[in-house]
Amino acid sequence: MLLQVMETRPAKVQASVLRQVSPRATDQLLEAKLMVASGHIPVVTAMDNYEDEPIPAEWCADRRQYGYNNSIGRWVAVDAEEIVALAVDYPLLFAKMLVDFERAAPARPISLIESVAWDIGTIQLKGAKSPVPVWFARRLSDPAVWKKVGALLERRPPDEVRVILTSTPGDRLPVAARKKDIVISVNDVAKAPGKLAISPQAVGARVFPGEAQHRFPIDHSENCGIVWYRGETLTFSGDKQRRFLEILFSAYWSKSKVLRLAAVLEEAGYGGQVNTLKKAFGRGIDKWRFVKVENGNCWIDP
Repeated sequence: MLLQVMETRPAKVQASVLRQVSPRATDQLLEAKLMVASGHIPVVTAMDNYEDEPIPAEWCADRRQYGYNNSIGRWVAVDAEEIVALAVDYPLLFAKMLVDFERAAPARPISLIESVAWDIGTIQLKGAKSPVPVWFARRLSDPAVWKKVGALLERRPPDEVRVILTSTPGDRLPVAARKKDIVISVNDVAKAPGKLAISPQAVGARVFPGEAQHRFPIDHSENCGIVWYRGETLTFSGDKQRRFLEILFSAYWSKSKVLRLAAVLEEAGYGGQVNTLKKAFGRGIDKWRFVKVENGNCWIDP
């Protein structure tokens, strides 16, 4: 949920709205101090004439409270805690994401594009000749944002490689002009679904994919975000896709290959109505050519 907030234009959200989406996740973010109070978003839903109507809440100096006048002119008080704006604590977020890396970082992230991109230091990666610079950027699926970020990447090319981590989902990422710039969605390299800590092995596999394959004709990265198939490197985004692959590969390596497709899709998080690969993966179905389906069964067949 934190990464979803970061993909919004202001990267802020009203406390009451966040609680409506997920009270438990909101409490966890506040307890971890990953989101902190940052002003107010003075908009409320007024219930007049049985209609929901978003209206601004105003500060009344005399009453020393936020509120609004309803349709008959009566003052309705608004709890200030409900309209508190919650913002991301970026230094803490970056520290938690890279906690498992050997990292050299500035005292505070260096702003590269205001509220969009930051230089967050360097990390050690197996296979790299020197520490790898790491940037973080958000909202890369927005063409205007990507134009700015892409121009910055061009102006400041890395010596070897550079990792650009992002809150943008992997299936919505643009392609960097230079192969030395590796753009990676945090969700696609997280150690576990819904967690912020990033796997060094998963990042290493993205940066140096040719060095990570050990088994032939098919192999995969630690979190199944990458599959190496007969000389090809195939990338997979999203928790559901990776969970689907984890289940299939677990069966493949244990020699009990054949599974019921509908059951695997359901366990991976797809709804009960999703019972074919095409329904699950749409136009990206070609990437799944190493998965065979027959009579409702599925298995890895390299």
